Amino acid sequence: MGRRSKEDDKNNNDSDVQDRPIATIEGWEDGEPYKRGVTKLDRWELQSADRLTFHFKTTDVVLVQDPHSNHLGGYIWLTAIVFCTYLENLLTKEEGKGKSKNKRHEWIQVTDRNKRWVELGSGVGLIGIMLAKLGIEDVVITDIEELVDIMERNVEANDLFVRSLSGRRKNEAVVQDHPSVVVEPLLWNNKEAINHVKEAGKIDYLVACDCIYSEASAIDLVLTMDALATDETSVICVSEVRNQAAQEKFLEQAKELFTVEELVPHAWQDKACNQVAFNETLKMYRMFKGNNNNKNNKKNLSKRTKQG
Repeated sequence: MGRRSKEDDKNNNDSDVQDRPIATIEGWEDGEPYKRGVTKLDRWELQSADRLTFHFKTTDVVLVQDPHSNHLGGYIWLTAIVFCTYLENLLTKEEGKGKSKNKRHEWIQVTDRNKRWVELGSGVGLIGIMLAKLGIEDVVITDIEELVDIMERNVEANDLFVRSLSGRRKNEAVVQDHPSVVVEPLLWNNKEAINHVKEAGKIDYLVACDCIYSEASAIDLVLTMDALATDETSVICVSEVRNQAAQEKFLEQAKELFTVEELVPHAWQDKACNQVAFNETLKMYRMFKGNNNNKNNKKNLSKRTKQG
């Protein structure tokens, strides 16, 4: 028997993706409740559901959301789902056709479970919950005050404990070995909120997923990243390109304070595409501080955000 071609493997993967539901969604249509499986990521279908259960290879994640929320983070965005499959595939031994351990040169080391992960713009909390379920022991998810409640509800819906940096939660005396997620309010470029998170410990990975949505917020996002990151922090920015002008503004500001590298799509999407199907254009940026990070650029950005 001859060897299978890459095209054969691709067709088989496409068939698997189409047959296997990535999520089960529940909600209401025309006054009637529904529950059905989803085999392809569709933003509108996902965002119209009241409850979603994502079926990843190694675990399920349950989320509730408000389809009518006034806040962009009040419901799921598909980039977070794709990124979670990417993280899971980094961790699992099974990649492609065979089994192999993670390559040591992978710049995201999910196997190092003692690293501290902080997420900006967490929304309903999918990425932080997934990280905790993958075994990461120090996960902090943040968003505006109005979304703290739904993040906490979703953390608890997945049998994880909610913790806080300020001690505002009543269940701080949690079982030591039980997985938990820290939930904190953080408004971008708010110095008090930023310092609150930063003082809790050095951040190894700083994640922003689908946070590039307007030109106006681009500077605040970059300044928040700059304030939280150290020279050892890997900043991961993943985004669906919906607003090209906002994307360009973000990159313009980010390159003044960070070294920015865009990962070619196959370098990361191939790890997710054999599990989920999507049509959208997604970008992943690796950012870190270096020679580009200088005080003059930071002052100029701060002046611009005050003037704006």
